[in-house]
Amino acid sequence: MGSRSLKPFLLSLLLAAPLASAEPGSVQGEVLISVVGPDGKPRPKADRSGVVVYLTGYTEAPPAGVVRMSQRNKTFIPSVLPIVAGQKVEFANEDVVVHNVFSRSVARKFDAGKNRPNETYVEAFKKTGIVDVYCDIHEQMVATLVVVPNRAFAVTGKDGSFRLSGVPPGRYPIFAVHRRDEKSDIARAEVVVEAGRTSTATLTLVETRTDDSHLDKRGKKYGPRPDYSEKDR
Repeated sequence: MGSRSLKPFLLSLLLAAPLASAEPGSVQGEVLISVVGPDGKPRPKADRSGVVVYLTGYTEAPPAGVVRMSQRNKTFIPSVLPIVAGQKVEFANEDVVVHNVFSRSVARKFDAGKNRPNETYVEAFKKTGIVDVYCDIHEQMVATLVVVPNRAFAVTGKDGSFRLSGVPPGRYPIFAVHRRDEKSDIARAEVVVEAGRTSTATLTLVETRTDDSHLDKRGKKYGPRPDYSEKDR
């Protein structure tokens, strides 16, 4: 390597070293949600829980282990679950009836088939995106998986607050996703994270969905199920 090419190479190492060893920062803030009323006017929503806030701009290996989403009392628990791309989710039937978990989402299509009480089904989610999860037997069962590229994510509490920790210094897009927005309008902002410091961000969403109606795994409206007995339900 000649002297002319060596200098830029050494300079790049010097510049990269502080970044590699820099102390991570954090981001905290809140998500504001407005609900459109019958008159078409938006009004602030008191309960701002269940919003997934996450950063993009870098990737991280997923945590070890399998994440669990239960089916209990004909409800998915939790109903909103953020995971890192590459993680596996265990859908566990903790109910007293049969379930058939499935998704027709572009980000990940799958069909667990019939799972009886105490049975589980494991699915891997390798690509980022939003995955709507349903049960082919019980129309009221609705959940959302948000597959993100790194571990900088959180789910808001009732006050809409969130905190993302362990973020490498840099400038990143920050997003907020809410299942109650049928138009898939993802709130977006930008945040600068400094080493050892906490940055702040506020994101705003509009709640537009009035119900959780959806089609079954065959793309048809829910109706009588000849392949499920009353005992299954």
